[in-house]
Amino acid sequence: MQNSLCSPANRVRVVLFLTHPCPGDVPGADHPLACLLPLGTASFVERVMDSCALSGVQQIDVVVSEHPEILRLVLQDGTPWGIRINWHHAKATAHPYSVLQGMSAGLTGRIVIGHAHHWVSSRIVCEMLHTNGVALVGDDSAWTGWFSTDFDEFCALGPHADYDSLDAQVRCMEDARRVPVMPAEYGKCLCASDLLAAQRYALDGSQEAAIPPHWLSRPWGAASPDAVIHADARIIGPVLIGPGSVIEAGTELGPGTVLTRDIFLARGACVRDSVVMANTYVGGQVTLENVLAQGNSIQSLKWSLRTVLNLDDAIMVPLYDRTNCSTPWISRAIAVLAVVVLSPLMLPALLLQRADKGHALWRKVAVVQSRFRNQEELLWVQVRITHSERATDRSVAYFGSLLDIVQGRRCWFGLRPRQQAEWNALGRDWQDLFSRTAIGLFHAPALKETGGDFHDEAYAVADAFMAAQSTMTERIKILCSYRWRSLWHYCHQ
Repeated sequence: MQNSLCSPANRVRVVLFLTHPCPGDVPGADHPLACLLPLGTASFVERVMDSCALSGVQQIDVVVSEHPEILRLVLQDGTPWGIRINWHHAKATAHPYSVLQGMSAGLTGRIVIGHAHHWVSSRIVCEMLHTNGVALVGDDSAWTGWFSTDFDEFCALGPHADYDSLDAQVRCMEDARRVPVMPAEYGKCLCASDLLAAQRYALDGSQEAAIPPHWLSRPWGAASPDAVIHADARIIGPVLIGPGSVIEAGTELGPGTVLTRDIFLARGACVRDSVVMANTYVGGQVTLENVLAQGNSIQSLKWSLRTVLNLDDAIMVPLYDRTNCSTPWISRAIAVLAVVVLSPLMLPALLLQRADKGHALWRKVAVVQSRFRNQEELLWVQVRITHSERATDRSVAYFGSLLDIVQGRRCWFGLRPRQQAEWNALGRDWQDLFSRTAIGLFHAPALKETGGDFHDEAYAVADAFMAAQSTMTERIKILCSYRWRSLWHYCHQ
């Protein structure tokens, strides 16, 4: 994405801070940092990288503190923008500017300071690259988070300055030119109202690189080619609809609306002048206006009020929340009844297991339940599995699996339990898919091939089918499969 709108001198160093926390009045846990919040079709930090690339920047020093692993996933190594990224870690999130002391060796000339939770256009970045200045916007001359100065002068500001004190200090910098910024050249996310206001220029495409070239232009705005939009949905632009979103018939989308990604709007839902963030289901009886929403959490900007809806009401829920892997209470109640009914058969089964020279009872093994979203950390659960493929061991282990359901460690239908090595063998996309599905007692049948690799792949394909397209009809077929019939026959011998 490299451009040559201007050619900055090699001695100019651009330092971008990605340390500002997400504002407390913005709902949702998917954006731990302000720079990861949405600005149209991408995040603030991606928009800032767009501006830097268009201004001719070829190298950026990026300062991170919290959640560096998420930022690396977003920025990669800078290749999408043709920019080389040098990573720096700040120990103190509130005082990240001390990192510059370690970068001072042999550094002279001008330094450009930017904050990724403030987007500015490429024109402003060019101004910063060519002359000392402070970028200010509006009648009240609010600081945009961007300025350039001689490196020695910046170091004189002190390493213990926080963002607010830096705001006050840079306005008084000597020999710094005031660079006026037009409203359409700037966006910020210091609070929920800032975030919603910043969308207005992204909505109509006037913001630089606001609409990806592969998106589909519509009379009312633009939509990702991966979005499913019913022809009977009523949409009044400008509206942006992100990938993975489903808009049912009878929904209404008003002007000023951004749906980020993986949004489901049920028939009758109405959304106007709002931002709906990732993985959110909006029920048919819901009207959202002038709000930020994610999952079951809604921040009203009109009333400055946060509302968290009851998940049991299913009015608004997070689509891919970790609670999807939990066992419903009705399933646990049915498992309790099954345990009571089958308990008299356990003693004969244990005697047969001993007579068959099998192991006693079952094994308790820690298996991977899911991976935390956008992280490498795994979530574990301990389940009971069979010692061997002997009929007696399998039958006794099925009873142990019922106890897992009672304890909320499994569901009736779901995935096969996998240990870490088996989980790591899966692709990242399958890991994301499996993270949204519980471990089950009954699994989708797999086509077994000869050879271990084919065997494992067949299981993964069957589990992917269970995770993506499991229906009541398919579950009835699973109940009628040979494993259930074998267990039923064995228990009645």
